[in-house]
Amino acid sequence: MKLRHFAVVLPLAATILGGCGPEDMQDEQSTGPQGTAASEPTLGTATQELGSMGAHSWIAPADATSMGSTADRICFLNRIRGNFASAGSAVDVFASGGSWYLKGGGDTRAIARCAAKASDTVLSAEYVWKAGQKLPTNMGTTAGRVCYLVRVSGSFDSGADWARVYASGGSWFLFGDSAKGDGGAQARCVTVGTYSGEYSWSSNQNYDTHMGVTSGRVCALTYMAGRFDSVNDYIDIYSSSGSWYLGGNASASAVATKARCF
Repeated sequence: MKLRHFAVVLPLAATILGGCGPEDMQDEQSTGPQGTAASEPTLGTATQELGSMGAHSWIAPADATSMGSTADRICFLNRIRGNFASAGSAVDVFASGGSWYLKGGGDTRAIARCAAKASDTVLSAEYVWKAGQKLPTNMGTTAGRVCYLVRVSGSFDSGADWARVYASGGSWFLFGDSAKGDGGAQARCVTVGTYSGEYSWSSNQNYDTHMGVTSGRVCALTYMAGRFDSVNDYIDIYSSSGSWYLGGNASASAVATKARCF
């Protein structure tokens, strides 16, 4: 049985997934042990704290879930769950007609969270990665900006299938791999005063990863990897007793995720 909130101060073992994957990439904002955050840098000029405005859920095959105006909030993925079996499998946070929406495709479901946006907050357009790209998508400077996943799609059958937002050499990047060649991901960046290093969780753990207090902070997914072949397979950011936690479940094979708080 998985024990939630147990031994959360211990460093995590490295996530073990097949092939040469994102664990080999440099991440200059995450220099501590896996599962713990590096010290939070003060970046840029934005100082507005991002308080949660609540969570929204979607389950296939329902219509898109409306999550409120794009004028006063940003929205991002907090839970991804289900059977990612083909190019049509997806979960997606998107903007349309001045509102945020959560939707997907295939036998999937998701939870997204929104956070209050200050008047001087700058939100980027969506950046895109598609299977077959030789190089990662460059999303611009890490200074005063944090980036996170807003869409994942395609087959996730093993550790060879992954999508990740990461920082290297002073820039944010979006990259991944897809064994069947049908995977993809999208991400956005937003101006913030501070952001954490990456927190990690994998299904090799029997506890969820503590990510600090919820007050004045939200957290978003930056990495998804592994085999998602049923509604029992998921990755998840959730709050409990005033803290954020990162966890998930795998019914058959390794599942892993990462997140940042800001």
